[in-house]
Amino acid sequence: NIMAKVKIYIDSSVPSAYYDNQKPARQKITYHWWNEVMKQDYEPYISVVTDAELNDTKDMNLRKKLVHLVNDLSLLEIPEEAVVLAESYIENEIIPEEYRNDAIHIAIATLYGIDILVSWNFAHLVNPETRRMVKGINLLKGYKEIDIVSPEELGGDKYA
Repeated sequence: NIMAKVKIYIDSSVPSAYYDNQKPARQKITYHWWNEVMKQDYEPYISVVTDAELNDTKDMNLRKKLVHLVNDLSLLEIPEEAVVLAESYIENEIIPEEYRNDAIHIAIATLYGIDILVSWNFAHLVNPETRRMVKGINLLKGYKEIDIVSPEELGGDKYA
């Protein structure tokens, strides 16, 4: 297949769901999607922000598992511009101030030209309103559009 794989950015909610037995349905989808869809069909990235969030996990045993899970994914730094772009998502009330990292995830993925941000965060990221408003800001500022979806929408639904 000569087609380049679609680049996806994984936020910390996805690896977290992989081990979250409080939500068995979501865990099952994440587990199968991660192992049978993600690497085969996509080119996955995380950022230093994703990494820092996973390293913030209180439970040492779980933290080790999470860090191990993502350790073979390509790691993106935070471009200086990302802070500025994230700020505009916050100023335009797309992402609440206290969830600044969510805005930074979107900004990093946008600036690296990632096609899709993958998250289980329906409150701030995976919803029509956020998608629409992020698209607006990105177009306004001359950045590429980015889609924001859950693993379910990227082929995980067959494991539901």
